Amino acid sequence: MNKKIISLSLAGVVLLSTASPVFATTEAKAEVKEPTKVEKIVKDAKEAMTETKDNAKEKVKEEKVALTLEETKEAIKKEIAQEKAVRESEAYKKSDLKVQSNYENAIAAGKSLLDDDKATQEQFENELFNLKDAVKQLGFKADKKVEETKTVDVKATTQKVKLDGKDVVIYGYNIDGFNYFKLRDLASVLKDTKAKFGVTYKDGVVTLTKGSDYKVAESDQKEVKSESKGMLTNDKVLVGDKALTATAYKIDDNNYYKLRDLGEALGFAVDFDKTNNTVLLASETKEEKATPTLEETKEAIKKEIAQEKTVRESEEYKKSDLKVQSNYENAIAAGKSLLDDDKATQEQFENELFNLKEAKEKLGFKSDKKVEETKAAKEDTKANKEETKTAKEETK
Repeated sequence: MNKKIISLSLAGVVLLSTASPVFATTEAKAEVKEPTKVEKIVKDAKEAMTETKDNAKEKVKEEKVALTLEETKEAIKKEIAQEKAVRESEAYKKSDLKVQSNYENAIAAGKSLLDDDKATQEQFENELFNLKDAVKQLGFKADKKVEETKTVDVKATTQKVKLDGKDVVIYGYNIDGFNYFKLRDLASVLKDTKAKFGVTYKDGVVTLTKGSDYKVAESDQKEVKSESKGMLTNDKVLVGDKALTATAYKIDDNNYYKLRDLGEALGFAVDFDKTNNTVLLASETKEEKATPTLEETKEAIKKEIAQEKTVRESEEYKKSDLKVQSNYENAIAAGKSLLDDDKATQEQFENELFNLKEAKEKLGFKSDKKVEETKAAKEDTKANKEETKTAKEETK
């Protein structure tokens, strides 16, 4: 009898636990300990930190911190620094003339803005947008990894240099047909001329001061390696209080600047004697020419374009490499496009005229002055005849 009662009791317990899971769960929950105050504080702190991190990530994604004026300027300089890479890209070559012209105009505007002390933050932001938009329209995408590590092979220049007709010694490199020299070396060469300039370095910025004396240092005018590696650089340099716009390469921890860019910025003349393979420097310009008007600049561009057939048929053009030819063709195309642009500015036309002349010079092409003079004389004669004819008609 007792055995039966025990069996029934056990069966009842099994039945209750199976049929009533609520009781079992309640008991299990009862066994869980409540967290202490310390544990609760630690838990709340962890959750708060996680939430803060997530919010910060979202803010970075959604809100980009506005660039300062200096940061915007640096961004524009970086866009300008890659103009050569853009022009040599397949994306640029395959794009139509309007898109190319839009890019060239944006580059010219960017360079001009960097020289404008009165330009506002908003103007720089708009220009940065225009530059990026122009690059985007071309379909150009810079390979960041390549851009960061891209180096070029450079060779020491073999060209002689003359200053005001006298031989001078200055060591540098020739890259893509242009000479590059160190600022201090050039300053030491020009120190006794009207084109002299001082060089100072402070807080990571090099400042060039026109007309200031320059004291030659022991490190100046050292021979360079016959061959080396170079990388484009945009280290900050000022001419007075304006940013220097010049192509520069960092070679063996020294910066070398394009001679023609320095001549334009510092006020000395640069020419080239192809026959004698000699760079000609002039500390004074022969004449102070008045700034040409917009119409005069347009006419000068038209004259450059008018001789494109002569240039293409010349031996200099045929013997030059494809990059130099392409550079000339792009300059011609940009010039034609600019002449059709009613909104183009004086500065854009001036930049285009400079680009056309530089592209032609890079080919090594020089127009026959006698032919030009004869042509001009014929035009004058024709004009005189027409004036005489008009005078006779008026007399009648």
